[in-house]
Amino acid sequence: MTLGWSAWAVQWLSRVPCAIPDQVQVAYSHDAAARSAFAEQAAEDWQTFLTMRSRELCRGGRLVVLTMATDDSGNFGYRPIPDVIYETLMEMVARCFIWKDEFRKMVIPTVGRTRAQLTEPFAKGGCFEDLSIEDFELFHGEDRIWTQFEARDDAHAFGAQWAAFCRASVFPTLAASLDGAPDSARSVKFIDELETGVAARLAAAPVRMTIPLAQMMLVKAISSARRSA
Repeated sequence: MTLGWSAWAVQWLSRVPCAIPDQVQVAYSHDAAARSAFAEQAAEDWQTFLTMRSRELCRGGRLVVLTMATDDSGNFGYRPIPDVIYETLMEMVARCFIWKDEFRKMVIPTVGRTRAQLTEPFAKGGCFEDLSIEDFELFHGEDRIWTQFEARDDAHAFGAQWAAFCRASVFPTLAASLDGAPDSARSVKFIDELETGVAARLAAAPVRMTIPLAQMMLVKAISSARRSA
C-alpha cells in the first residue's frame, strides 16, 4: 500500500486485560491495578498495530491514524457517559434485570492514549519498524450534539442522540457479558433498556462533552532502517 487510513480502530484493545471494579471505562477507574493493566495492554497493542501496518506499506508509503486520546491535561473526555452507563447498569442489577456476575464483567475496552504513549515507540532514533512521525496533532473534536442542543434547547434530543451513539458504539460490547447468545431476546432487551436509562440521565443534565482526539501521519522509510526491538 502507498496510503493507509485508520480511524476509530486503535483505541479498541485486542483483549480485556482485567475487570474494572468501579467503572466500565478504565480512564475513570480509581483502581491502580486495572489502570496499569490497561496501559500495558494498550502499549503492546499499539506496537503490534504499527508493526503490522509497516509490513503492509511500501517504501515511502504513508499511514494516517485518527483515534481517541487523552489530552495534555490528562483528560480522556466523555466523562458523563461512562458515569451514566455505570449508574444505569447498577440500577439494572438492583432490580435483578442483570446479575452481579454479569455486571462485574462489563467493560468498554477502549483507551485514549496520551501524547507520550502514542509517540513512545518512536522515542529511540525517531523510528519504529521503519515508520516515523511526519505530523502529529492532539486536539479537541467538536461536540455536534451539544451544538444542536444550544440551538434548539431540546434536552430530550440531546440525551437520545448521545444514547444512540453509545448503543451503536459500545452497548453490544457490554451485552456480550450477558449469559446466553449475544443476539438473544434478552440481549436486545438489555440494550433497549440501557439506551433508555442513559438517554434519560443525560437529558436530565445536558453538558458539553470534551472529545480529545489524536491524528498522526506516519511515513515508511525509503531505505531499510535498523528495526527496533
